[in-house]
Amino acid sequence: MPMYSSFCGNSTFWNTSAVEDYWYPKFTECFQETALSYIPCGWLWLTAGFHLAYLARHTRYISLPVTWLHTARLVVAILLCVMCGIHLIMPVIDDTMYTPSFLVDHSLCLATYILACILMVLSRKSGVTSPCIVFLFWLFTLVTRSIPLYTIIFEKVYQTDKLKFYVGIVTFSLIALEFALQLVGDSLVKIVNEAFYKKPCPKMGASYISRLTYTWMHRLVYLGYKKVVVMSDIFDVPGYMQCRYNVPAFMAAWQQELRKKLRTRVVDKSVRNGGLEYANHADKPQANGDVHEPTEKTRLLPETRHSVDVAVVSGDKKGKPSLIRALAKVFFLPLIKAQLVGLIADALLYVNPLLLGELIAYIEDKDQFPKWKGYSLAVGFFVVVFLNSMMSNYRFYTCSNIGQRVKTVLTAAVYKKSLTMNAEARRNFTVGTIVNLMSVDCPRFRDVTAQMYVLISWPVQMCIAFYLLHDALGIAFLAGLVALLFLVPANAGISTMLRRSQARQLVLKDQRIKLVNEILNGVKVLKLYAWEPSFQKKILELRRLEVAQLRKSAILSSFNTLCWLLSPVMMTVTSFVAYVLVTGESLTPAKAFVAINLINNMRVPMNSLPLLISQLVQVQVSLTRLQDYLSGEELDDKDTGISSNEFPIQMRNSTYTWDRTMAPTLQNITLKIPQGKLVAVVGPVGAGKSSLLSAMLGEMEQLTGQSSLKGQVAYVPQQAWIQNMTLRNNILFEKPLEEDFYKKVLEVCALQADIDLLPGGEMTEIGEKGINLSGGQKQRISLARAVYQKAELYLLDDPLSAVDAHVGKHIFQKVIGPDGIIRNKTRVMVTHGVHWLPLVDAIIVMDQGRITEAGSYQELMTHDGPFAQFVRTYLLEHADDEVEDPEVQRMQDEIRQHVDSVTSDEEQIVILRRAKSEIHGKGPLKRTGGIRHKDPKRSVSLQEVLQTPKEATKSKSRNRLIEEEKVEHGQVRSAVYLALLRSFGYLPAFAVCFFLLLYNAANLASGIWLSEWTSDAYLTNETNEGDKYSTKTNTYLGVYAALASVQMIANGAFVMFIFVQMVTASHRLHNAMLNSILHQPMSFFDTTPVGRILNRFSRDVDVLDFSISRQLRLVLQTFFNLLVIVAIISYSTPIFLVVIAPVMVVYILFQRFYIPSSRQFRRLESASRSPIFSNFAETINGASSIRAYKACDRFYLDSQNKVDINNKCAFASDSAARWLKVRLEFLASILVFFACLFAVISTNVSASLAGLSITYALQVTAALNMLVQNMTMLETNSVSGERIVEYIGLPFEPDWIKPNSRPPSRWPDQGRISFVHYSTRYRPQLDLVLKSLSLSVKAGQKIGIVGRTGAGKSSLSLALFRVIEAAGGSIVIDDVDISTIGLHDLREALTILPQDPVLFSGTVRFNLDPFDRHSDEAIWKALDHAHLGDSVRELPGQLEYVCEEGGQNLSVGQRQLMCLARSLLRKTRILVLDEATAAVDLETDTLLQETIRTEFKDCTVLTVAHRLNTVIDYDKILVLSNGKILEFGSPSELLSKTTGTFYSMAKESGLV
Repeated sequence: MPMYSSFCGNSTFWNTSAVEDYWYPKFTECFQETALSYIPCGWLWLTAGFHLAYLARHTRYISLPVTWLHTARLVVAILLCVMCGIHLIMPVIDDTMYTPSFLVDHSLCLATYILACILMVLSRKSGVTSPCIVFLFWLFTLVTRSIPLYTIIFEKVYQTDKLKFYVGIVTFSLIALEFALQLVGDSLVKIVNEAFYKKPCPKMGASYISRLTYTWMHRLVYLGYKKVVVMSDIFDVPGYMQCRYNVPAFMAAWQQELRKKLRTRVVDKSVRNGGLEYANHADKPQANGDVHEPTEKTRLLPETRHSVDVAVVSGDKKGKPSLIRALAKVFFLPLIKAQLVGLIADALLYVNPLLLGELIAYIEDKDQFPKWKGYSLAVGFFVVVFLNSMMSNYRFYTCSNIGQRVKTVLTAAVYKKSLTMNAEARRNFTVGTIVNLMSVDCPRFRDVTAQMYVLISWPVQMCIAFYLLHDALGIAFLAGLVALLFLVPANAGISTMLRRSQARQLVLKDQRIKLVNEILNGVKVLKLYAWEPSFQKKILELRRLEVAQLRKSAILSSFNTLCWLLSPVMMTVTSFVAYVLVTGESLTPAKAFVAINLINNMRVPMNSLPLLISQLVQVQVSLTRLQDYLSGEELDDKDTGISSNEFPIQMRNSTYTWDRTMAPTLQNITLKIPQGKLVAVVGPVGAGKSSLLSAMLGEMEQLTGQSSLKGQVAYVPQQAWIQNMTLRNNILFEKPLEEDFYKKVLEVCALQADIDLLPGGEMTEIGEKGINLSGGQKQRISLARAVYQKAELYLLDDPLSAVDAHVGKHIFQKVIGPDGIIRNKTRVMVTHGVHWLPLVDAIIVMDQGRITEAGSYQELMTHDGPFAQFVRTYLLEHADDEVEDPEVQRMQDEIRQHVDSVTSDEEQIVILRRAKSEIHGKGPLKRTGGIRHKDPKRSVSLQEVLQTPKEATKSKSRNRLIEEEKVEHGQVRSAVYLALLRSFGYLPAFAVCFFLLLYNAANLASGIWLSEWTSDAYLTNETNEGDKYSTKTNTYLGVYAALASVQMIANGAFVMFIFVQMVTASHRLHNAMLNSILHQPMSFFDTTPVGRILNRFSRDVDVLDFSISRQLRLVLQTFFNLLVIVAIISYSTPIFLVVIAPVMVVYILFQRFYIPSSRQFRRLESASRSPIFSNFAETINGASSIRAYKACDRFYLDSQNKVDINNKCAFASDSAARWLKVRLEFLASILVFFACLFAVISTNVSASLAGLSITYALQVTAALNMLVQNMTMLETNSVSGERIVEYIGLPFEPDWIKPNSRPPSRWPDQGRISFVHYSTRYRPQLDLVLKSLSLSVKAGQKIGIVGRTGAGKSSLSLALFRVIEAAGGSIVIDDVDISTIGLHDLREALTILPQDPVLFSGTVRFNLDPFDRHSDEAIWKALDHAHLGDSVRELPGQLEYVCEEGGQNLSVGQRQLMCLARSLLRKTRILVLDEATAAVDLETDTLLQETIRTEFKDCTVLTVAHRLNTVIDYDKILVLSNGKILEFGSPSELLSKTTGTFYSMAKESGLV
């Protein structure tokens, strides 16, 4: 090399003989001064630009003050600059000619050290600790400078040139010191935005080597070993993992996709409503979207549609917005960075076969090589395996974190979409479907992202492997390639069938989760009607169909997996056969074991590929579902800005609809509502009053006209939306507490008396959907929330419907009316009552979706128009109602006078006759008070069924209702594994073990047989040939092929059994859990959020369906493979046992140290997932209220906070797994090193045995990786099994049927009820709620049950149905003690009309008669008597028409009438009314009372009453107080006692 000769003086660049012939590797001076210097310096100069660009766009999460560490690093680097300067002036000092290479070397080093100083300073100022490129620069410098160091030492330069020697020693010492300082993490780290971190992640301040080896996790892992980790122990995720960093970027990318691709009018809607930017801007448009609230006259269900209007695009798939593209825009760069590092790791993996070939050549003839070569090869194996470990872990960890971020942004997008969906989209995506999108589909993207590297790694590794195989076996390698290619089309066909099967399975899963969700929401109705078996049968049928698809998928997956598992075996056999046949030569150790090593390296990508393909198939299905959902229709925003300060609500010729396939709901609406006025909206049932408010809020689709709303809105829906939080927080709604104003709000909304009775006062926790509150309480809390917001516009949808007239009067006067607390605000109030209409500023009269009249009360009463007709109808229907309140009586008299003055006598007589015949002409139960009178203190009461918190006043947490989710501690209990084994089946488990042992025995035998083959002296002698040579070769080849065939068959059977039988196990466990849940008492559902139970039926069941089978297979295969490896290495080099024993001890210690933390992280992750779903369900139910209050941003962020809490558990779990894996792989590197070292130093080990030993030793790393990873995943996913088994093991309620103690077939035939010293409590540790009650009810009597809040009224009705069990005494019905018979025998013999109407998705027939016990004639008769027959007859399919989820297409009144039809169909001798009319309007109340009086006139009726007027004409009144009977007698008898409790209650209600 002439160039180097002139540049380096007399030294050559490379001298092979010098390197190989010396006792140490001697490199030339030119090589040391050029290559060894240029490598680290070139690295820093090439990467500095990228690092500076990274610093420029880096988000600064931490600040790094100047500390001793930074100062020391800079000082040492400056000293190195000084040393470079000394090197440069050495020619002057020594007066010696130095070569140009020497001067360039140290000049370049000087410039590079200065650059390193600059980068360290800039990195510190940017908040970047221990930058990667700087750390690697010092590492490369340390390694390369060690060669000149040992050179000057071995050549004894100190004897000839002391200055050069000492300068070299000092320089290397400074480099070593600098590198040591780089290993130390920053001790002083300050968080930039401390508000986002409760406990900052230690990774943020860790050094690079700490990040690389996950040492920053050590403290948390150790804490988990010492004690049970709780949520507060876990640090927050780093800033780049938080929702606030990832979600905005993804949403911007997704919105860009929508803008580019959606080409219909849905584009504009999606773009406009996509961002929730309106939370704090009162004058901006409303967010829209919720299912409308129809009325009794609305069709039960829309017309059948032939096309689904979800992602409304122009038709072709190319026009759809791409979710993958949006994700790639956000996550592509960090993902590709990890992939590039991973590709280096993949390349390093194939350095091992090259080293193995060199080592075998060295062992075959050790005398030809210097000893240091053998040791260097051993060290080389260690370094390659260690570096591969570091890089592979970096790739997997980074990809896992990116996967978690992908799941995070998709979860946020699903949540956000739920706040903007219109009614059309929500009909296509039920709650069950949306929950599945969040719980199943989003996590699949996380899993596949973590494995996505296989797509790049697989072809790269295959290409390298095939190239090296060609180098080892020549053309014979093509036989192996053909065998591999043969599997590709088979695999592709299987994947296609698998994708279709899983798509069908997901549809069935959606239906199952939807039904489970409905059952959980209506479980009280199921219990009271004894309908559990019918719904259980329906879920089991859906699960059976789902399992059929799962089993089909399992079979296809097993074939898919088997194809890739067998491919290495097939490649080995076919390649060896081809080699022997083509070349006619026998295998040599170098060729055989290098080839096997290469094929073994291919096992990892081949094993990973089927898993990835399976995941990709699932993700493809999930991708389509998510894209359809996220690109679905959103609420339209057509606020035209026509509102003004004078008229904040305006509509001009506006037409609105809930469903474009049906006629418009509102037509030609024109109105102006002045600022500060009270406007009432009245009209008959089904006129469109509630729809008008929804249109104002932007909830409906506007077809024509202009509309606008200006100002902050407060909305009180007809059905109150209550959150699972304290009563105070429900009212504050995140507003700051203003004590005086807050107390005033409680007073005007008549809540203080109720709060005083609550166990925790205003801090009492309210259950999901306000389950521990009555309808009136929920409505007044909803009103109090609206008042506390101090809004400018109040939209009130019949806020007084759930309270009686007395309380209504208080609320109207103190809140809504001219003297109310919001008197200066603009108020629009829908109402069914008329007695307060004279006090409103204006009235809007609606009928059939149109405004028929509008004006002031005085204006509308001047003529016989629609308003006068409405008022007249109302008054005539209630002409005989007794009203004792003088003010209400006076107002009604005045209204009646106005009506009389504008209407004819003839009209009044006709309507009066009709009203009397409808209400009073049928049945003995005459109503005596149509106006709703009620004591404000008793206006609404806590349902006694949920008095548990009240009874537990001695408890520190007495104000809590919802119990914290139980999180297990320690190891997963053996009972869980036993339950899994039992559900798996003992015989299949035995078969699995048998085939696994057979496979590994064949694997072990094939390795030993190959060693014998390649070491056969006769075959290795190239001079031998002939029949004996051929016979021996064919024998070896045949036995090897036979052993390979046994491996394939045994492995195939093993995989098939695992996959298919785990589906069976999951099926059995699901069914057992369902059976257990349906057998739980009501107290379980009262204290357990729906989201927590749904989490079991969705995510945890999904883990059993899919994940555990794969992990169990991998754990078993890898564990036995590890045993085979140890056996073969020990057989080859017995001295290896000396090393493996202590290494295995350390390995076990690491495992024991790590598993407690990992297990607990998983448990906490599962527990922290439930609040996400509970919050999600709560959000869907209250979407219209959230939008009205413009609180979308707040709820959106609150959901993200819950996701961050869940993410920190997952992040800790993943980080701990890497912490362990790095350390175990280091142990594996040591094993490889010693296996090589023993092969080098042993004198009696042949090349074949050495090749066999090292070939299997190189599998230790992969085996340990797979074992640790999958054992951890198996145990952590076993937590899902643990949670399911926990629910299976819950104690059941009493037997549904007692075969040996069944009542007579027609029991009860009379309806006599006797309470004999009856006492009960809700739980064993609580106080009695009913205390020694004794009373008798005769057959056919009508009993009214009254009492103040907490008296025990509802407890009495629940006791009758044995929802709560007796603590003493008994209840006897027609001579049968109800405690002696089964629950279903009892409940099927009784009928109850509950307060909350519950419907299920299914046909009308199913909702009325789930057991198909009644004829069509009987069902139609019940519907006619419930005043629903005509509406149902209009439907296509009539009784077979499918009701929507939760009865969303029905108004509250229609749902209650449907429940009445159920009761009519059952028509038992005993009827219980549990405040059945407490939350319905007057019209529905009239229909209900009329039907009850006529159809149940011969039955025994027990009515839990809040309105005394509904029971004043009953046979007897039962007055309860504190669980005891105060009075029991006829109404006249009790009213005659002027000092009695009933008399005082009647007086307070204005009845006396």
